[in-house]
Amino acid sequence: MGRSAIPGGGGYVLLNKAGMGQLLRDPAIAVELGNRMRRVQAALPGSELQITRSGVRARAKVAYGSDFDEADTGALSRALDLAGGQRGYKKKFNKPRNARKASS
Repeated sequence: MGRSAIPGGGGYVLLNKAGMGQLLRDPAIAVELGNRMRRVQAALPGSELQITRSGVRARAKVAYGSDFDEADTGALSRALDLAGGQRGYKKKFNKPRNARKASS
């Protein structure tokens, strides 16, 4: 499926479809997702926590109002920030020094 970095700089691991499915169904993943979303819910009074486990994957969700409410207030986004999430995190790679320039 793809190459994923191992936390702590341990290299890369290649997951096939069966391995990815096993990872998504793992009870430890469900517990970790639940703990993360509980922190988000604690930072957002009036929200609802939904944790589901199916044969395909574990899922945790914090529900608060509608998409329009989020667009007006940004409360859920602030709760994610307060809970220590990394919204919009993207790693940028530098261009190699000796990269060839495109000919015009």
